[in-house]
Amino acid sequence: MSKKQTQNTDQAPEKVVTKYDLKMQRRKEEKERAEKSRRRDNIIGIVIVAALVCLVASFPIRNYLTVHGNYVKINGENISRVEFDYEYNMAVSSYLSQYGYYLYMMGIDPASDFSSQMYSETLTWGDYFQQLAVENMIRNKSLSAQAKAEGFTYDTTGDYARYSESLEAAASENGTTVKDYVKELYGPYATLARLKPYVEESLYVAGYYDELSGRQTPSAEEIQAYYEENKATYDSVDYYVTTVDAELPTEPTELADPVEETEDEAAEDGAEGEEQAYQPSEAEIEAAMAEAKEQADRVVKTVKTDGELRENVRRSTATYLLQDWLFDEERKAGDSTVIEDSSSHRYYAVEFAGRYLDETLAADIRVIVTDAENGQAILDEWKAGAATEESFAELCDKHNDPAAMSAEGGLLEAVTSASVPTEVSDWIHEEGRAEGDSAVISPEGEENTYVLYYKGTNEAEWILSIRQTMISQRMSEYVDGLMAEGTVDDPKGNLNYLKVQAEEEAAAQESSEAASEEGAGSEDEGSSESAVGSEDSESSEASGGEEDAGAEASAE
Repeated sequence: MSKKQTQNTDQAPEKVVTKYDLKMQRRKEEKERAEKSRRRDNIIGIVIVAALVCLVASFPIRNYLTVHGNYVKINGENISRVEFDYEYNMAVSSYLSQYGYYLYMMGIDPASDFSSQMYSETLTWGDYFQQLAVENMIRNKSLSAQAKAEGFTYDTTGDYARYSESLEAAASENGTTVKDYVKELYGPYATLARLKPYVEESLYVAGYYDELSGRQTPSAEEIQAYYEENKATYDSVDYYVTTVDAELPTEPTELADPVEETEDEAAEDGAEGEEQAYQPSEAEIEAAMAEAKEQADRVVKTVKTDGELRENVRRSTATYLLQDWLFDEERKAGDSTVIEDSSSHRYYAVEFAGRYLDETLAADIRVIVTDAENGQAILDEWKAGAATEESFAELCDKHNDPAAMSAEGGLLEAVTSASVPTEVSDWIHEEGRAEGDSAVISPEGEENTYVLYYKGTNEAEWILSIRQTMISQRMSEYVDGLMAEGTVDDPKGNLNYLKVQAEEEAAAQESSEAASEEGAGSEDEGSSESAVGSEDSESSEASGGEEDAGAEASAE
């Protein structure tokens, strides 16, 4: 038997693969592929579902981070977007209400985006309001920290309730909900609940500020000393005045400037129907002013009898050109003068009548702010009842809108002439005014009507004014000292005004360094020139010496 045959005898016989076997193999492979596909589909499904869950969940997460996350840092304290928006909008509202009359002169459109309106060459109004908001936050955070360090306590419950009531009333008046009104006022993330801690902190700080102000109240001696140093600010004067206007020509006179033909033609070619007002020449104006001066010199002699008497005029309200003359310390009754107003082409003929300190007393009153239809009915209601101060106070709380009059019982103390409408001031200071007097006054041009109860007099208005001025000055110094240590950090770059300031400072530093280098270069050049000049001088002296020596040798 051959070797090959022996080897074949040792191996197992090969299995014959039938059609059945192939069929079962295909089924097994298909089952495995189906199982793999199922597992893959399950994994993909889980991933998709997880992605959808994350996407949906990211909205509240992002909103939470925006609301509660760190927007900036003030004095090391994290400030959320909600709080920053609140302070920003408070700064905007305060500024616009304070300067509303001048907004058009400043070029501000409150209805447009502040970030697209320029405050300066480098800052937008949005940047400026950001800066105001940060300064206010540094101020409030510094005061709040100081108050807590002192253990100062203040119950904000009543103040916050009035704040909420005023919001509800304002929202109702504007035909919207409190929720929408709050967002409109303080930003898209604001809600009453989110704002509450910031509003309460503001009220707490306000209470502490009042406490500090009380500590800064000056004594009677300090007030008198302040007056002695600033008499011109608080004194009043009486004087007689007649205004003499120069009669400027309305058409050319013999003193008119010569007109060239081209100018005549240009005037004829002007727009139809438009008459150009004649512009007098300098010579014509000078002649008219000379005539007015002669008339004023005559008028000043009779100004006391023929002129207008102006009484109780403060320096701040006197005609600018007359201020220095009227409030000169040497001025005495009977002094007179003629003062030129070249810009308005007129003269003032003036006679001084006297200077004094107005001792008008402030007053304490109770007030109900309402409309013309209800004013008399409210007063009649009071008169039909107990008609006492207490019953009037109850009517104040009953009828006053917290948004218009928040004082409890409508009580206003130390009311000065300048702080109320003229008609109300006139009633308060009318001769014979007595405690318990009442009235209904509707000032001309105002929507509000005032139902008044006269409680009595207070201190002199000038004393109140000086006291408040001194308190304000002292508080300003105190707060500035606290704020000097305040800090602002902007790790996320949300405050554009800080970027602008940094760029300006860097540019200024670079300019300063360049100037220093240029100056140093100039000094080096000067030094070099001096050295060259010195060398030339030494060379000339040496040459001169050699020539002199040669001349001496020739002579010998």
